[in-house]
Amino acid sequence: MNPLEKLYSFGNRLHRRMVKSVRIPGTKILSIGNITTGGTGKTPATIYFSRLLRAEFPNQAVLSRGYGGKLAHETNLLSDGYRVLMSSGDAGDEPYLMAVNLPGVRVAVGRNRLKNAQRLLAEFSTGLFLLDDGFQHYRIARDADVVLIDATNPFGSGKLLPQGILREPIENLARASVIVLTKTDLLERAALDELRERVRQISGLSHIFLSRHRADGLVKIPHEYTPQYVAKVQSTALLKHETVWALSAIANGRAFSEMLRRAGAEKVETISFRDHHDFSERDIRMVLERVKPYDIVVTTEKDYVRLRKHADALKSLKQFFYLKIEFEVLENEILLKEGLKARLMHH
Repeated sequence: MNPLEKLYSFGNRLHRRMVKSVRIPGTKILSIGNITTGGTGKTPATIYFSRLLRAEFPNQAVLSRGYGGKLAHETNLLSDGYRVLMSSGDAGDEPYLMAVNLPGVRVAVGRNRLKNAQRLLAEFSTGLFLLDDGFQHYRIARDADVVLIDATNPFGSGKLLPQGILREPIENLARASVIVLTKTDLLERAALDELRERVRQISGLSHIFLSRHRADGLVKIPHEYTPQYVAKVQSTALLKHETVWALSAIANGRAFSEMLRRAGAEKVETISFRDHHDFSERDIRMVLERVKPYDIVVTTEKDYVRLRKHADALKSLKQFFYLKIEFEVLENEILLKEGLKARLMHH
């Protein structure tokens, strides 16, 4: 471990020791997080876990820090479950995405998640809080910790920040209640089995779950974007025989292009920016110069949130869609649900 990594690791341990975990009586806390920076597909996974536990916990709320949002330092209700009360610029892309995809679920953003939780509990008697990106958030004591690991790049170089992508040493996976490997369909079976076994040994868990991000279809842009609006999803079959442009600003643009190929696109051109990139007018001009009017342009739903402010300029794209992605657990989903229920109900 080099000096920078040592310093980061020391800071992380000190932070854990100094922060006193607070239990919130009368409610259950489920954290969904990861051990690396970016790219594990946490947003679709949080939406998935909310739906998975909806029957048992109908009164839910998501607590997000609101990364990238202008008002992330404040405490705000982004969605009351029926209306979106903040812009994506103020709230951050990921919580905004959760708000429009989880009708009936409240979403709160802000660094002080404990304050948000206490407020939501007092006002709405919330039964279950989903702590978005909560594995390194020690302030709130939780009943279960779900950790996602990107199978295509599980631990990067194995180095801690700032040298690598690890937020904490991999031995800390032993704190997890459930571990789900994501994007497992993009990995050869032998490599996947090896990774699964390695994670099992590090974590001490008897079962490691496998998942993928499935292309569910295409949503034509523009369309209404509220929790109550059900988007019309079209088949990805229309990508065949066309030039398809994959436009994204996410941690793993290659995986997005690969997903489009698997969904039937034969000729994929890529325009990618760094994760959380804020699209400028110049970027949009560059896109419009490169793309022919009859080409198909497909972006991610997360990027669509950020591209909407350029809606007028993008009107010239005749075939503009975002890819609707669903998080899918590939086997033993009942075991996952029952295991989480047991932890949440009896913890």
